[in-house]
Amino acid sequence: MTRAFGKFWIFLTAFTVIFGFVRQADPPSPVSRPENVQLYLKKYKYLSVELSQQTGIPLPIILAVAGLESNWGSSELAQNANNHFGLKIKEDWSGQEYCFTTQEFANGYAYEAYECFRKYPLIRQSYQDFGRFLLSREHYQGLFGYPSWNYYRWAAGLQDSGYATDPEYAQKLIRLIEVYQLDEL
Repeated sequence: MTRAFGKFWIFLTAFTVIFGFVRQADPPSPVSRPENVQLYLKKYKYLSVELSQQTGIPLPIILAVAGLESNWGSSELAQNANNHFGLKIKEDWSGQEYCFTTQEFANGYAYEAYECFRKYPLIRQSYQDFGRFLLSREHYQGLFGYPSWNYYRWAAGLQDSGYATDPEYAQKLIRLIEVYQLDEL
């Protein structure tokens, strides 16, 4: 029985090779990104690459957080404060601030709050500060134990560590990474 199966397998393999019935892998589909996303990536990807190399924060996470928090560079905070990561004023901030009403979450409910955020003279400083922010706070240290390819764990870790109040924050980051294939840049 084994010998008959072996002969059949050889015949089937030869038949598929000779007649071209081997299914070729589909070519990767081109990524369709909205123009604002394309422009943002073209303009700021180099800052993300630089930050990733300096800190070990995965490139797709940097791009997704920046894209989400700044609405791809078009949010009020990005436009008026060069803040692309939504970093709020903390006790260790001595720079300028930009305050406005924003949406926050508590116990699964959204509410409006007047919050103050870090204001930067240059967008580059926003990227650098995001890296310093994660590296210097103890509750984010666990993130750096995750493999850089595991953006799922990084996204969940950011949410679990309290980076944002939105209970769907991790899922939003993952969705941006997957829809815009930020992990393939």
